[in-house]
Amino acid sequence: MTATATAELALLDLETLSSRDVGDLQLADWDCAPLEGMLSPGDAREGQYVVVVLPAWGDERAAKRTLTLPRAALVAAGCDASIPSCLVLEHSRPLVGVLLMALDAIWSGVPAMSSSEIEVTRGALVTLTAGVIRAQSGSATPRSGVRALRAQLDEWINNHLRNGPIHIEDLVAAFNVSARTVHRAFSLTGDTMTAVVRARRLAAVREDLVHTDMTIAAIANRWCYFDPSHLCREFRRHFGATPSEYRESHGC
Repeated sequence: MTATATAELALLDLETLSSRDVGDLQLADWDCAPLEGMLSPGDAREGQYVVVVLPAWGDERAAKRTLTLPRAALVAAGCDASIPSCLVLEHSRPLVGVLLMALDAIWSGVPAMSSSEIEVTRGALVTLTAGVIRAQSGSATPRSGVRALRAQLDEWINNHLRNGPIHIEDLVAAFNVSARTVHRAFSLTGDTMTAVVRARRLAAVREDLVHTDMTIAAIANRWCYFDPSHLCREFRRHFGATPSEYRESHGC
């Protein structure tokens, strides 16, 4: 975990007990004061990482588990771009219980995992955590017409990431809707089209860094960055490391 991620944990009044790294995710057990509440939309900060807190209820200081994830990974998995930097999840929800059980198994299993097993675990954990966040924030609701359009817009973006820059006008032409409707579809979850496209490109870059031996220049060209320097700046801003550093630490 990078120094930036560690610094963002200062959002909480915590004293660390122990931690496990799951690729670029960090699972930690803490001793801290009781926390109350469900999803905490206030104090949103555009940090690189999101800290998910799974509290143990009580009046005294008690152990709590946190999971720290790159914001870009959660956005690429379907979460709002405006996720707060610190989320306290409702402990009694069934899906949160599933996440807790998964974290228990991962905690004990990670030390014996190979790099490829850690990568698979990382992907599953991002997907499950994103699902929990969407469910608790109320975004997992029946789709209206605009919500259905948003799903189609997301799919179109995924299918055209390698075709060059994506503009609002491209979506307007592809779906025969107004630019206002496109903006509205993204604003339903507090997103912008630009933020979603950026997160999806970075997620694709990360997959190539971890799973292939392609050069940074080749990856930059594949995912339509101006040049390797442009890619490095964007990647470091969202993952806290250069592509080369990230590959060295997490590549399979």
